[in-house]
Amino acid sequence: MAGEGFMLSANTSLKNNKRSKKSRLKKFVNTTSNGQSELIDHKTATPEMLAEIREKLQTENKLQLRNKIIKTVLFLVAIIVVVAIVNRYFSKFLLNN
Repeated sequence: MAGEGFMLSANTSLKNNKRSKKSRLKKFVNTTSNGQSELIDHKTATPEMLAEIREKLQTENKLQLRNKIIKTVLFLVAIIVVVAIVNRYFSKFLLNN
């Protein structure tokens, strides 16, 4: 008897999971990332639209890479400056003692 109740609750749980996945999928398909741009169905997108999307992504990736390089170089310069200042301070401090 106890086994039947367990299986019924498991079946009910599986049915509820299927329902929630379907509703989440509908909500996801009907929304966009920023709410202003329209959703593009890539199955029906024209080659021109795909080329435009590709170009936009490449431009964004180049800008992100450039920003990463600039930040890395500035970070390394800051580390070198700090090490030089610390080295100069400690070398004078050690020579005086």
